[in-house]
Amino acid sequence: MVQPMTTLVLAVVLLLAGPALGQPVRGGSAVAISNGPQLFLDDALVARMTNLKRQIQRPRKHPANPLITQEFPWEKRTVQVYGTILYEPKPRKFRCWYLASEDPDAKPEYYMCYAESTDGIRWTKPMVGSAKMAGHERHNVVVPGGHGLCVLKTPDDPDLQRRYKGLGGDTLAFSPDGVRWSIEPFTAAGKNDTGSSVVFWKGRYLAYVRNQHPDPNWPGVMRAVALSTSPDFRRWTPKKTILLTDERDGYPWTQPYGLEVSVYGDQLIGLLPVLTLDRVKNNNSRGTITVQLVVSRDGTRWHRVADRATFLAPTPVGAKRAWDSGTIFPATTLLVKDDLIRIYYTGVTRRHGEGKGAPKGIGLATLPADRFVALVPADAAEAGVLQTKCLSVAGSDLLVNADATQGNLRVELLDRAGNVLRGFERDRCRLVRHDALRYRVLWGGDASARSWRDVPKDRPIALRFHLRTGALYAFQVTK
Repeated sequence: MVQPMTTLVLAVVLLLAGPALGQPVRGGSAVAISNGPQLFLDDALVARMTNLKRQIQRPRKHPANPLITQEFPWEKRTVQVYGTILYEPKPRKFRCWYLASEDPDAKPEYYMCYAESTDGIRWTKPMVGSAKMAGHERHNVVVPGGHGLCVLKTPDDPDLQRRYKGLGGDTLAFSPDGVRWSIEPFTAAGKNDTGSSVVFWKGRYLAYVRNQHPDPNWPGVMRAVALSTSPDFRRWTPKKTILLTDERDGYPWTQPYGLEVSVYGDQLIGLLPVLTLDRVKNNNSRGTITVQLVVSRDGTRWHRVADRATFLAPTPVGAKRAWDSGTIFPATTLLVKDDLIRIYYTGVTRRHGEGKGAPKGIGLATLPADRFVALVPADAAEAGVLQTKCLSVAGSDLLVNADATQGNLRVELLDRAGNVLRGFERDRCRLVRHDALRYRVLWGGDASARSWRDVPKDRPIALRFHLRTGALYAFQVTK
């Protein structure tokens, strides 16, 4: 039996100026990290933290939403992003694979369509489809059947016909160009009627699909997230439930509706749509979907972020009913380009289970890079302190992604014994603007400034951040 997810509990220690010199740095052996951004979504890198709290950063919805709408007869029933949006440097285009349907009685009921854009905002739907569609000679349907596809580009695959891979519903798909697809059955998931997500992580493919988890006390299907894995995208393990809601969520009236996963630095970040049902007898459909943020370091164990705070929600109903005021559902993956996180999502004017025929569309919400969660002082009268575990990473510069002014964020470096390294004290720390989001951390004046490249290479190092005002989002040791 899978245990319901529990919230991370932070070890909080009262430190105003940090631990005394000589106090050992907790955390056992050094944690090896990459040169990518290190986020504070969980406490995997945290040894001690005091007077700091995690504050979710909600994405900003684009004013031009919805960006992709129902235009053609084969989209009459639905347009939704049970699919993927990628950016390809060559030919400098955003590419979108999305789910559409014309009629619930049509065969196939659903299919995958293709769209593209030069800026990710204004989209065209080239009529590149070659599948036979009853009544439609020209169309943009590229995969008939399935229940939406999560698309991966794998340029290193020696088989040119498998450079693009897709998974969703009961379908596996392969393509040399993202337009011409061959289809194979995907049997490991069984019934899989939601947006699937697949990533390549630590040498294997991980597919996150729906499971119908048995509960003898619940009259309908109990929704759950399951995992199926593969070494080669053809042989898949039977799906296994890895994520359920719990009593704190309001189980069984609150259920996970899917899990959309992306590789982000050293972790997997998931967007978790959560369906909260109206508490009416025998109701297992009508309710509201909101999206939470979850994180994993191994692909199997997932932790809620910022105490299960809502990350993305329907637009509240106002004087004019918004296009996404009823239901939202995110795309299968995040897209990061030009220091902007792009979250494409489906919007509907009606809540889940509230009748049929409501207009649907695909919109966009954005965040600055790495800024999913802010660490901010819990008590403005005192400094917040975060000390990392001992870290093992080579590089030249330490960057911090932060909202800070000189003196309000300081960084010092510690050895394994908890001693501050000479020359890297917080009083010598200064921040030099690196770009719009980040500062380069130096210690000392211009003539004698030290950077990460001057840190002794023969020992693991811990970082201690002191934050008086502003917000800390991430750090990164660059090559």
